[in-house]
Amino acid sequence: MKLQTLKFLDKLLSAAIMRLPRNRAKPPSHPPRRILLIKLSAMGDAFCLLPVARRLAAAFPDAKIDWLTTDRSNPNLFKNLPFLHDTLIVPTHARALLVWLPKLFYAIRKYDIVMDFDQYYHLSELLSCGGKISAGFITSLKGKTFSLAIPYDPQLNEKVLFHKLAERAMEHYGVPAAPSRGFYLPELLDNFIPSQSLQHLAAEIKKHQLPVVVLYAGSSLNASFRRLGIEKYLAIIEQTCNRHIFVIAGGPDELALKPHFQLQHPNVYNLIGTLNLLEWAWLFRHVADLLLGNDGGLLHVAESQSTPMLAIFGPSLFRKWGSINPESRGIETDLPCRPCLKNYLGIVPTRCQFSTVKCLDAIEVATIISNMENMLEKKARQHILISP
Repeated sequence: MKLQTLKFLDKLLSAAIMRLPRNRAKPPSHPPRRILLIKLSAMGDAFCLLPVARRLAAAFPDAKIDWLTTDRSNPNLFKNLPFLHDTLIVPTHARALLVWLPKLFYAIRKYDIVMDFDQYYHLSELLSCGGKISAGFITSLKGKTFSLAIPYDPQLNEKVLFHKLAERAMEHYGVPAAPSRGFYLPELLDNFIPSQSLQHLAAEIKKHQLPVVVLYAGSSLNASFRRLGIEKYLAIIEQTCNRHIFVIAGGPDELALKPHFQLQHPNVYNLIGTLNLLEWAWLFRHVADLLLGNDGGLLHVAESQSTPMLAIFGPSLFRKWGSINPESRGIETDLPCRPCLKNYLGIVPTRCQFSTVKCLDAIEVATIISNMENMLEKKARQHILISP
């Protein structure tokens, strides 16, 4: 949807929400039958949220779990997940949104618990007030009305925080043995059948019998300042492509990068703009040894399939938004201006305050190559140890 519309409406609502009383939680008489999860954007956040939805489904097997979001989360990607009952999409235009909101407020009354996983949107907190019980995070911007609340920790990984909020809900309902945390999303490919062309491509890549690195030089267009300089990625390929396979990844937001990677080398496959997200997920599970790339949506796709990554982080923190796979690593610099991305305060910049992105400019090609090859060597040793 138009992000400006949502933010403008959110600003209008903020004063009203601050005056609302707390939605106090009554002792539950039965487990929840209807649960609504709210996470309005974006796709990476959805990948953090949906393993929590699976956990809630296991904790409350008789409950129907719905998800309220926007098109920015790419909800069609997740429509076949077995633990999601329904997905409610916020309309894309201001007029439609204003007509739709009263209907939504009425519909929310049927939910036993509404869980708000957004850190700074006031709209999501207002909507959660319609449920019998509400749950969410306490930040400097929001959280006053929630029945069940936990502090938002800006240093803790987002996936872990989401699980902690789910655990607070389980505690309220007296779930004796909560299911264990899960951070991956293998169910994404449960009904996916790879095309013959995709299988042929996978066989073509694997025939080299070299480590396969998926290289993601992009990010969403509204966050392009999170991108490491493309010249550094090209230098990495040039210096190491004789001993590794590079699969260049990207979608519509990276099409402008495609000509830069038209390299005449048999170990480089430029697939920008050629695969959909499910096909990328399949390649991560069945072909890739490592993802090397910027902070962006494709990192979360790789994480969902347990693919280790070497992630380049600048405006945001790896420990906060990056992988929690123990085989993954983040490369970042220690500068006083980091992180400039502070969602929980409503600070989501789209450009650096300096003339250049210092936090990314300081990262050296040699550092990336050293970490990449160390990770690939370690993985190769693990493969040798488990071979018959």
